[in-house]
Amino acid sequence: MKIKFFTVTETSVYSVSDERDKKGRPIVEKIALRGKSKIPVGGRLTGGKFVGIMQNLVLYNQDHSKSGGIQRPDEIDSSFEGGHTSYIIALFLNKDEAMACSGSENLKMFDPRWRKQTEEVLRVIGNKHHPVFILPRNKKLGIHY
Repeated sequence: MKIKFFTVTETSVYSVSDERDKKGRPIVEKIALRGKSKIPVGGRLTGGKFVGIMQNLVLYNQDHSKSGGIQRPDEIDSSFEGGHTSYIIALFLNKDEAMACSGSENLKMFDPRWRKQTEEVLRVIGNKHHPVFILPRNKKLGIHY
């Protein structure tokens, strides 16, 4: 089952998919700008084959093989990180909800107003071994999934 969700950050809204482009990179595309950013609308994050969901989205490559699965984003050397977003406000399965959130005021990292939607996305991803989306091992996100 293909997974697609929307991430609202401090500066932008991204469409995030576990589909990969011709170079094997996950598709993380900016669809709206709500502040200043180096990446324009329509631009994509590059520089990795995994999407780590931490305080921000970070693309990365595994820096060494590890028995038992893919390295989690909190375990890698930062020199293996690629593109990343600003802090995550919330995750959504529904684009309209994401766009409405991005127009809200007084946004905070993992804003409690959208906790339910964020946890729903994390449950869809699961904390097992997803081939693209990787969550931190010790639930550093401060939310339950």
